[in-house]
Amino acid sequence: MAAAGNQHAFDFERPPAPPATPIATHAVAFVVDIRRSRRRSLAIEVHADLSVIARAPLACPDAAIEAFIDSRRPWIERQLLHFDSRPPAPVTQYADGETHHYLGEPLQLRLLPRTRTGVRRVPGALEIGGAQVADAARTARAVQRWFRDEARRVFIDLILHWQAHPRFARYPVPPLKIRLMRTRWGTFSAHAGMTLNLALIHAPVPAIEYVVVHELCHYRYRGHGQGFYSLLEAVLPDWRARKQLLEASIAALAAPA
Repeated sequence: MAAAGNQHAFDFERPPAPPATPIATHAVAFVVDIRRSRRRSLAIEVHADLSVIARAPLACPDAAIEAFIDSRRPWIERQLLHFDSRPPAPVTQYADGETHHYLGEPLQLRLLPRTRTGVRRVPGALEIGGAQVADAARTARAVQRWFRDEARRVFIDLILHWQAHPRFARYPVPPLKIRLMRTRWGTFSAHAGMTLNLALIHAPVPAIEYVVVHELCHYRYRGHGQGFYSLLEAVLPDWRARKQLLEASIAALAAPA
């Protein structure tokens, strides 16, 4: 997660990072890794592994960076406490009877060795057929491939839908990349396009739309300033509820059964 700046792939050449700067507070102790590059603005990122990164222009004075970090201290502490309180990610299983979520809907895996090879979605279930189900690794690859194919189809449809909005119609449709990311739901670059987290395929469609629209807003605004949030509000007035839905749905997947 990032605040007050651009987190979305605008760094070019990154010089070696200087030693991390320790920051101590009354509530939370954390270390800031300061990274300079040919960017234009300051930004803070707090990641799920509890790392804190400050990104700064090459010529930005140390005092300005320290003041910026200090101004964002309450937000940094809230994010660290949020990530620290989350349960550990579950180990994904691909055995018969396991539950996997697709667009917020729970689907039970059914391993059917005597049916034709392939993965089929049926009401309430995901059927995996053929001799491949006798091998756990092949079963896992088949299910993962199905979710990745579905993610590409769903994400492209949503991008095309929201790209047609009057606020975005003047921009080209961004190319899509799908990756499994640990700390971000999406990234955006006007040159490289949009990258979306594969894990979003497990969340409800309104939650995925929030991420898509959020990234499309970066066509107009690089950072997350007032202009960015005004545009997000204009296009998606209920974005806060959608963001909460996303966080709640992913948290539910991580909760123990």
